[in-house]
Amino acid sequence: MRCLIVDDEESCREFIATLLRSAAECHQASSGAKTLEKYKNALDSNNPYDLIILDIMMPGMMSGHDAIRGIRSIEKRGNLGKKVYIIILSMLNPSCDAQADAYLRKPVSKEALFNVITKMGLLQ
Repeated sequence: MRCLIVDDEESCREFIATLLRSAAECHQASSGAKTLEKYKNALDSNNPYDLIILDIMMPGMMSGHDAIRGIRSIEKRGNLGKKVYIIILSMLNPSCDAQADAYLRKPVSKEALFNVITKMGLLQ
């Protein structure tokens, strides 16, 4: 499984990557704009991500919600057939973006993360 972990805080990205070390090839991005760039590059290289774990509140011009809309727009335009799964992370109360597949509240536990990924069919 290829996973893109997106958070403006490096320690949060590293924590999630450590949780997934045995289950996924993890890449990281620190902003919504970098998320779209890495997502497009993965598609162009014919090595797409299976999962994006995305902090919803990031500073800068592009929020997590904006990044999700951008990803889903690329999927529709490209007629990709297979969409990437997106898990939203937030410290706030659930406000799951309708275009995301799941929501997890920070701090994330390994058990909660693996339960969601297993339900998505990405882990056996």
